[in-house]
Amino acid sequence: MLKRSLLCAGAALALAGVTGCNDDKFLTEVPYDFVGPENFYQTSGDALAAIAGVYATATHTTGDGYYGRNFVMLSEFLTEMQTVYLSATNERSLVDNYTFTAAHSYIYTTWQGAYQAINRANSVIGRVPAIQMDETLRARIVAEAKFLRALHYFNLVRLFGGVPLMTEETTTIENLQRPRATATEVWELIIKDLTEAAVVLPATYTANDVGRATRGAAKSLLAKAYLHRATIAAAGATKTSDLQRALVQLQEVKTANSYALVSDFATLFDGVTENNAEVIFGIQCSRSTGIGCRLSNQVAPRLSNYGASQNGSFSAEQTFFDEYVAADRRRPVTWQLTYTTRANTVATWTVTTANPRGAFFVGTTRTDSTVLPNMGKFLDKLSVTAGNDEPNYIMLRYADNLLMESEVINELSGPTAQAYEGINLVRTRAGIGNLVAGLSQAAFRDSVFAQRRLELAMEGPNGYFDSQRNWLWSKTRIEANMAIGNALRFRSSRYPKAQIAVDDRFKLMPIPQRARDLNPLLSQNPGW
Repeated sequence: MLKRSLLCAGAALALAGVTGCNDDKFLTEVPYDFVGPENFYQTSGDALAAIAGVYATATHTTGDGYYGRNFVMLSEFLTEMQTVYLSATNERSLVDNYTFTAAHSYIYTTWQGAYQAINRANSVIGRVPAIQMDETLRARIVAEAKFLRALHYFNLVRLFGGVPLMTEETTTIENLQRPRATATEVWELIIKDLTEAAVVLPATYTANDVGRATRGAAKSLLAKAYLHRATIAAAGATKTSDLQRALVQLQEVKTANSYALVSDFATLFDGVTENNAEVIFGIQCSRSTGIGCRLSNQVAPRLSNYGASQNGSFSAEQTFFDEYVAADRRRPVTWQLTYTTRANTVATWTVTTANPRGAFFVGTTRTDSTVLPNMGKFLDKLSVTAGNDEPNYIMLRYADNLLMESEVINELSGPTAQAYEGINLVRTRAGIGNLVAGLSQAAFRDSVFAQRRLELAMEGPNGYFDSQRNWLWSKTRIEANMAIGNALRFRSSRYPKAQIAVDDRFKLMPIPQRARDLNPLLSQNPGW
């Protein structure tokens, strides 16, 4: 599968050159001397190695700086879903508390990671068309690169608004200082890339190519882009047309019958059956050195025997955890309600009269100071080195599409029977039954967003970006958690949380100060 092909990701584009693997099936590692890109792109094997390098920016080649940790933390800690078990001045707590500045390293490394991926994609888009090779394969590789370029610009425009548009490969340090394009211009490139990719990409892959971007992935991401642009826009014709375009893409994916909800929610995250009928696109990871994901040590509980290190960084917020009713089948999968300690005993999360918020116990002895469970998704109990995780990181899946479809229909037509279909399918799979009938449009909207939180926590990531799209609802929940955290320490941190007004400047991240130091043409977002 593609996760094995990433062993050749050393062949991916760097700023001034590439190294590579010359194997059409992407399975045999054959090192080359360092060469410039103008000399590298000669064969189909070179083209395949180059596109592997673009995929690889989401796994090991950007380390913790992007999808490995920092980007996910930026999205999750800014919500009311998860918190971090660290002091208020820790760099992660600064995000959790809304006390970060433009100098925060996570913001800059995410910026870096996205642009590294974009530059590699630009190299493929610019150079692969000149290679004499199978035309169908050549077109597919370019389409994959366009999908990936759109994905990373999608991350940037949602985080920062307008950003510099780089559509050609950067091979020198000349002409790197350029101003921000408008958000409109960035959205136009994203939509253009995804529209073109969807025409070329296949519906499915077999054997070694499973995990590559598909037509369904391009259409799903395109729908997500239209929906995001629509829901952050003022009312008007553009908003309505974007919603209509999103619905078209979602329904085309549905009618293609390539995807469906799996019956068992847990199989989405077991590291075994994860390339299943529900997953539309995700980072392909393996427990092999150099091609693993990097989140397991961040979700592994402190004092557990899972992996080489246990950071326990992603802990449940009390009020959000309480939204999972006991019957919800997602609850024991999303959260680790038990874990094995370093002494090989089982610690169980228990609520008692003396501990109404719950805590982890072995027998009658409390095992640690964590009040609430850690995130269970993407935990690899067998990983021995940070960065060698087996579970794939899911970016797009069919449940997300169903919830988006319910949301779009509600925005266009109100809570019709058709609008109820998608959310009810997701709720029924979770074991919590249908959504109450007869809701108003506003109540239905909030119910969809609440269900997105419960279903998609830590995936995508979606958290902060969903907050942008339903801002008042989200900030009300976040500020309420801040108040509860101070009064009762309901968060799992040992430290009270800052009382911060989540004002409108937080609808976007600040442009990283380090990026502005290097490029004085970059303007700052309002309020920062």
